[in-house]
Amino acid sequence: MAGKCPKCQNMVGSVRAEQINITNNAGNAFAGAAYTCPHCQTILSVTVDPFAFKNEIAIELMKRMRGGR
Repeated sequence: MAGKCPKCQNMVGSVRAEQINITNNAGNAFAGAAYTCPHCQTILSVTVDPFAFKNEIAIELMKRMRGGR
């Protein structure tokens, strides 16, 4: 089900995903994703990049399984 972009009012049946960096108040950086309107490029949502997050968890688990920190 498509929604409307709040800026251009066009129907949005798909979005563009762009890689961004996200930082928190402590200064930690995370890989992020911004989902934008394909018509006017307005940011519709921002989240932690699920693929990068999964890879970071897998790397950390492998380190811990090998006895490292």
